[in-house]
Amino acid sequence: MDNIQKQYYSLCEVFMEIPRHRMWIIALISCCAKFTDGESIIVRETETARFRWQVPGGTSVTAMYVISPGGTAVLLANILNRHMIAHMYEARVTYTGNMTAGMMAFDMSNVSRSDAGNYTCGQNGLSDIIPNCGQMLIILGKPTKPVISLQSTPVVGRNVTMRCSSTSTTLPADHGLTFTYAWKVDGRNRTSPGGASITLPVESYNPPGVMCHVTEDEGLGRDSDVLVLTPEYPPYNISISAASVQVKETDNVPRVRCDSTCRPTCSYSWKQGSQIVMTGQVLDLGAANRTVAGSYVCTAENIYGTLESLAVALDVLYSPTAAVVANGLSGTVQVDERGSVVLSCTVDSNPLSSISIMNGTVRLTHVTEVATASFNLTEADCLDSGDYMCVAQNIAGQTTASVTVNVKCSPRLNFQYTARRDVYVDVGQPVRLQAHILAFPRPTFTWLKQNGGTDEPIDVSKWRQYDNAMTSYIVTDIAEENDYGTYYVNVTNSLGRFRMQFQLGKKAPLPVPENFQCQNKAGGYILQWTPGDDAETRGVDFVVEQRLPQANWTTVSAPVESDGTLRQVQLPLSGGSTVFFRLYATEDSAMTSPVMASCSTFIAVVPSGELSFGAGVGVGFVVAVVAVAVSLAVVCICRKKRQSTRNDSPRQKEEESVYHEVAASTATVQHRRPQDRQSGEGTSRNTYEALTSDRDTPVEAPSYEQLEKPKLYVNMAVSADDDTERG
Repeated sequence: MDNIQKQYYSLCEVFMEIPRHRMWIIALISCCAKFTDGESIIVRETETARFRWQVPGGTSVTAMYVISPGGTAVLLANILNRHMIAHMYEARVTYTGNMTAGMMAFDMSNVSRSDAGNYTCGQNGLSDIIPNCGQMLIILGKPTKPVISLQSTPVVGRNVTMRCSSTSTTLPADHGLTFTYAWKVDGRNRTSPGGASITLPVESYNPPGVMCHVTEDEGLGRDSDVLVLTPEYPPYNISISAASVQVKETDNVPRVRCDSTCRPTCSYSWKQGSQIVMTGQVLDLGAANRTVAGSYVCTAENIYGTLESLAVALDVLYSPTAAVVANGLSGTVQVDERGSVVLSCTVDSNPLSSISIMNGTVRLTHVTEVATASFNLTEADCLDSGDYMCVAQNIAGQTTASVTVNVKCSPRLNFQYTARRDVYVDVGQPVRLQAHILAFPRPTFTWLKQNGGTDEPIDVSKWRQYDNAMTSYIVTDIAEENDYGTYYVNVTNSLGRFRMQFQLGKKAPLPVPENFQCQNKAGGYILQWTPGDDAETRGVDFVVEQRLPQANWTTVSAPVESDGTLRQVQLPLSGGSTVFFRLYATEDSAMTSPVMASCSTFIAVVPSGELSFGAGVGVGFVVAVVAVAVSLAVVCICRKKRQSTRNDSPRQKEEESVYHEVAASTATVQHRRPQDRQSGEGTSRNTYEALTSDRDTPVEAPSYEQLEKPKLYVNMAVSADDDTERG
C-alpha cells in the first residue's frame, strides 16, 4: 500500500509540475486516430460532452493523464480507480471511469468552443503520449450564410447550374464533418444529386426564386437568401401595330411599330421578300409610291435566336394610267372600209378601275373593277372615223388615253350636218356656200359655177375659199345679179370623187299664211292658219308674238303642230280683256309683214248653257254659259291685215327688231354620231344613193344595204344630174 500511495503522489507531483509552455506538443495527434469508441464526441456549446474510450493495453497502464487539446491535464487516474481533476476543470468535469477495467470515462459540462479538439492519453508524464488513446470533442457551430452562385447564364429552354457555398464554424477545424444541402425553387423542394451544385431546366420566362439550405451533420443549418433568377431568352411574343396599311400614292405611309419580348434587348429589321429595307422597330417608308407596295415582315433578333412577325400588307392606291390601241396599234390607225376595228384599253391602277371606251360623248362599252376593256367595231364606215378615248377611273383619280381611227373611204356627204343647197339672198347681201364631207384620205375641194352649160372655176377675185379637213366653203361679201346660179363642189381623194350642187338665187317675197284665226279653249288660246304648199313654205319658219295689256310685244316660243290642213300653236291664257297676236313668216334675215288677230275675254253670268266656240275672219264672239255661277266667254275678233314693209317703216323696224330677237342663227352645229351598238355587232347596210340629195353624186361610194338606226342618216332622193368618178 505504501508503494502505491507513493506512486500516486509521485504522479500527482509530476501532473502538477508539468510546464504549461510544453503542453502544445500533446496536441500533435492525428485526427484520424482510432479511438476506443471509434467516434468523436459532437455537442453544441453549453451542452455536456460524455467522453468514453478503452485504454489501449488494458491494465498494463497503471496510471494515465487525460490531456486537453491545449496540452494541459484534465485529470489523472490510476488502476486503483483513484483520480484527480485539474483545478481549472473541477467545476465542469466528473470522472466516471474504471481504470481497473481499462475504461476511461468522464463528463464535461457547459462546454465552450475553446474546449473543442482532440483529448489524448499521457503515460508517465504529459509528453509520454499513448497512441490511439482518447477522443475528439467537436463543438458544433452554425454555418456561415450560404451564397448561391450561378455557374452559367440562365436561358429559357436551357439548363442552368447553381452552386451553394457556406463555411463551417464547427471546431476543431479538422472535425471532418460534412454539409448536406437542400434546394427550393419557388418554395418547392428540389433534389440535387450534386449536393452543393444543382442543375435545373429554365422553363419559364418569369424569374424563379431559388434558395439553398446548408446543414452540418447533426442539425445546425442555415438558409441562403432567395436568388431571383432573371432568365434570358430568345425573342417571343412578337407583335406589329398594324397588319395592313392603305395609303394613296405621294401621301406619307403610316408608321408601323414592331415589338417583341426579349432578354437581352432585341435588334429589329424589316424585310420585303428577302431584302432588308430598314432597321429599327419602326417601319417608316416616307412618301408612298407604287413600288413600295407589298408585304413587310419584322424580324426580332438577339444572341439566342430570331423571330419573325406576321406580314404587314402595304396597299398603295394610285390613279390609273391607260393605253389604248386599235388593232394593236397606237397613235393614228388606218383601216379599210368594211374592215373591223378592235379597240383595246389597258389600265394600270390600284384599285382596279372602271373603264369606258368612248367615241366623243358616246360610250361604247363600260366595265368595272378591271384592268382591260375592249370593243369590237365590225364593218367600219366613214362615220366611224375619229378619236376613240379610253377613260379609266378609280378612287385615286382618273385618266384618259386616245387613238385616232381613220376609215378609208371615197368622199361623200356628211349627213351629221345640215346641208343648205338652196340659198336665197338679196343683192348686196353676203353669201356663204358650205359642204361637209366624209372621206379618207383627206380630200381636195374644187368649187365651180355653171356658166352657159359648162362648169367654170369660181372667180377668185370675187369668192374666197376656205378648206378645213372635211369642210370647205366659199364666201363673198356682196351678192350681185351675176352671182345667182348653180354652183358645184368637186371633192376628190385617192379612192373616189364626189360632187355636190348648190343653187344661189334671189330672195323672193315669202308667202303669207291664210285664214289666221284665234280661238279660245279651256286654259289657253289656239292660233291656227292654213299652210301654204311645200314649195312656198320650204325653209320658212313662223314666229308668233303676243301683246299683253301691261307689256309690249312678246315673242312666244311654242311648237307648231300640223294636221295637214291647218298649222296651229296653243298658248296659255295671259289674263286681261284683249290679247293681240301677230304671225310672221321668216327665212334667214327676211320676213313677211305680220298677219294679226286679237282675242277678247270677258266674264258673263248666265243661268245655264254650254260652252261654244266661234271663229272667223273679222270680228266674232262666243258666249259661254256655265251652269253654276261664273263662266268664261271669249270673243275672238280676228282680222287679217297685210301691210307692205315698204309702206310702214315704223312697223317694219318693229317687226325686224322682233325677228332678230327670235330668229335662230343659221350657223351649223355639228352633231356626233350616236354609237349605241354592242361590242361585236356589225354595221348594217343601205345603198348610199338613198342617203343623198338630188344634187349629190355618191354613186361610186360603197353600198350600204341597211344603215343602222343609231347613225340617224336622213334619206334623200338621188338626182341623175350628179356624177361621181372613181379615183
